[in-house]
Order: sequence, then structure tokens, then C-alpha cells
Amino acid sequence: MKKKFSIIFICALALGLAVCVTGCRDKSSSSAEESVVNPINLLISIDYPGKANKPDLENFKFKAEEDSSVLEATELYCNISEIQLLVDTTNNEVQGINGINNGELKKNYVWKYKINGKEVSDNPQDYDLKDGDNIIWYYTKK
Repeated sequence: MKKKFSIIFICALALGLAVCVTGCRDKSSSSAEESVVNPINLLISIDYPGKANKPDLENFKFKAEEDSSVLEATELYCNISEIQLLVDTTNNEVQGINGINNGELKKNYVWKYKINGKEVSDNPQDYDLKDGDNIIWYYTKK
């Protein structure tokens, strides 16, 4: 009798734990895009250097908040896609993308960006995006 009770108790405990774990899962990571109130459609590409041995990301569609800066939109995309983004918070410059940091593979090489194919020298926090913009991050000489 004790053995049956122990088995039933262990099964009930395991079932309760399984229900708790699946029911208590963090739902905030399901999609950061769902929290965008006034969305704009964007494309993003990341052109990795050849030595990185990573496939380039080309024209991935995502939504960001209207009037987002390049930095804010890039942070959102990297969060959604689970890509590591290293930002210097004192000057809001991108220091690394997906483990490739400035100056790491080639001396004096840094991450820069283009909007709709045109090089932009503005700090990524200072450039506001419009619906349909295409962000391209690339690793190049300073």
C-alpha cells in the first residue's frame, strides 16, 4: 500500500512540476515586435568580414517603432534574433556584432552602417529611420 501511495505521490508531484514550468515560462521573449505600437517596416543586413566565417544576413524584414534610431532598431532586431550586440554606452557606437568586435579581425576596422545603400556618418543613435528603410551593417576600415 505504501509503495502504491509513493508512486502516485511522485507522479502527481512530477505532473504538478511540469505544469508549473510550462505555465510559468517567460512569454516576453516570444516576440519583441509585438510590443511595437506604431510600427514601421524595415530591412536589415549584416555583412560579416570573410575572416569571421559567418554567413551574411541579407534583407531580413522586421518592424520597429516609428521614429526609431538606427541603434534602437538594430538593438530590437538583435534582441529578436538573439544576436549579440556590443554597444559603447558612453557614445552609443556599435563596438561588436555577433562576436565580431571592432579591431578584432583587422586593426583599425570598425562596424559602420548604410541606409538604403548610402554611407551615413551620423552616430547610429542620431539617425531616425523611416518606413521602408534598409539598414546595412558592414565591417570596414575607420
